Amino acid sequence: MSDVENEKAMLQRKLAAKTREIEALVAKQQHLGDLDTMETTDYERLRTQVEELIYEWQEANVRPSLSNPDTALNRLIAQREEIEEQIVELQVR
Repeated sequence: MSDVENEKAMLQRKLAAKTREIEALVAKQQHLGDLDTMETTDYERLRTQVEELIYEWQEANVRPSLSNPDTALNRLIAQREEIEEQIVELQVR
């Protein structure tokens, strides 16, 4: 694999890990238990909710009338967004 492909693969792993970290935080906040022992349907609901939270964060990030308060969740989402931006930058090289 080329250096760019290796870097992209590494960033994809970081993105997946950060997403998992967000899922774990939301599950903890909602007292849903451990991700590894969660029922499949509960995990799918959690994933959908996390996707919605990420989308809401993205919306608030681009609209001046909205804001993202400084919370643990928003910090994790911001870190995830930085990883996604790095992946996009690699793709346009």
